[in-house]
Amino acid sequence: MGNETSAHERAAALLGEHPGYRVLRALPPLAAYPITEPQGHVRTAAVIDVETIGLDGDHPIIDLAIQRIAFDARGVIVQVGQPRQWFEDPGMPIPAEITRLTGITDADVAGKRIDVDEAVSLIASTTVAIAHNAAFDAPRVERRLPTIASHAWACSCNEVPWPELGFDGRKLGHLLMQQGMFHQGHRAAVDVWATINLLGRVLPDGETALAKLIRQAEQPSVRIEATNAPFEAKDVLKARGYRWHADKRTWWTEIATAGEAGELDWLRDACFCTQPKLTPVTWAQRHRD
Repeated sequence: MGNETSAHERAAALLGEHPGYRVLRALPPLAAYPITEPQGHVRTAAVIDVETIGLDGDHPIIDLAIQRIAFDARGVIVQVGQPRQWFEDPGMPIPAEITRLTGITDADVAGKRIDVDEAVSLIASTTVAIAHNAAFDAPRVERRLPTIASHAWACSCNEVPWPELGFDGRKLGHLLMQQGMFHQGHRAAVDVWATINLLGRVLPDGETALAKLIRQAEQPSVRIEATNAPFEAKDVLKARGYRWHADKRTWWTEIATAGEAGELDWLRDACFCTQPKLTPVTWAQRHRD
């Protein structure tokens, strides 16, 4: 086995040196993850992923995974905990398209339940929960585990400036490939491990993606709802990056607190919106609709 592995590594190295090839490596096992001595203050995070029976907010979870990490003042991962994963019976058949996507069948989840006490304990013991698309995971996890509803969340998909760092896109698998890695996605535990590996890699500027994520997520922001903007302003608002909230029937955005005054001036001048609703946001409120 050792000789075969060495031969594969030599072949991969040879291909990697050729401009016509790109070598992708499978994610390393937990035991092989590189760990360094911490520098400065150490904090913890719970990296989380869920699979559900659909995209609607009330669709139940069928797969939940949580894995804790510790990181130091540099944003370097200095400890990785054991993964915990649970199936949960949704009380209804899993749609065929979800089974095709995740491989999870009715038989896998039959009679299974999330260990709520353990899941809550894992998350509550950390500084922040991290998910790759926290706007999807956070509300669903909090609905299933309501006692952690005030916990901080960070989004590795949208709170890391991937395009500015030279990456194409924000999808987990695509980002991994651009870092020379691949995984078999759409299972909660696998996606959690992929997220940890993505965040732990040192980027060309010498920082980890985790360092950039934590720095951004900790910053306060303000949610601006253009509550009295005229209908005719919808295209201008959309082009500005505002999103439509169907339940509240208003256009909204979230920006850094430092940019609030300038954004209010823009709303007044471009949209004749003089009384927007402003809501301060921290990482304990962010990613909830």
